[in-house]
Amino acid sequence: MVKVKVWDGFIRGYHWLQVSLLFALWYCADNGEMEWHFVFGYTLLALWITRFIWGFIGSDTAKFSYFIKSPKALIDYLADKNKFDRVKFGHNPAGACMVLLFLALLATQLFSGLSASDDILSEGPLAQYFSADTVSFMTWLHSVNFDLLLWAIGLHVIAIGAYKLKKQPLVKAMFTGAAEYKLVNSITQPTMMNGLVAWLIFVSIAGIIWWQWGHENLGYLFY
Repeated sequence: MVKVKVWDGFIRGYHWLQVSLLFALWYCADNGEMEWHFVFGYTLLALWITRFIWGFIGSDTAKFSYFIKSPKALIDYLADKNKFDRVKFGHNPAGACMVLLFLALLATQLFSGLSASDDILSEGPLAQYFSADTVSFMTWLHSVNFDLLLWAIGLHVIAIGAYKLKKQPLVKAMFTGAAEYKLVNSITQPTMMNGLVAWLIFVSIAGIIWWQWGHENLGYLFY
């Protein structure tokens, strides 16, 4: 068995921080803590933007060009009876589709939230630029899209369970960054970037977002 580094520090942190933020956003919205809901939302927005940028300049396994394949590649993968035995560093074609689905759903959730309003106390910073009908639609979309996110998360968990049964511990690799493979000596291993670079990008983007929008929420909470 050969241990191969497949996930850099940012991708691993992004994954678990995203899970934590989604839970926090749900909890705050469900309990009327909208100031914190906005703070966590701005944090998730900065995280999403950083992940998008890292998809072009990051480690091989983080790059969209590395794991996004054609629809035919996905069909061939799903039809392959030996797919669980194939050596693949990072996302396989099915996993790539899940990544794109999550990114699209998160983008929809973030943009709709920034444009939504409850017509009482809470209003996203972009709502002022849209008509009342558009804001109403965005508010509806924000709610419906979250249900779609929950379905996608459920599908993701089921897929992880299926791979676990096939002796592929995906969760462990997302903690440690490394995975063990057989017969990889002749296969070029992915190039890893320092995840600290991405975290510096994240902090910079988060600072800009909070300076532009979040200071009102932060000011209310801490002063």
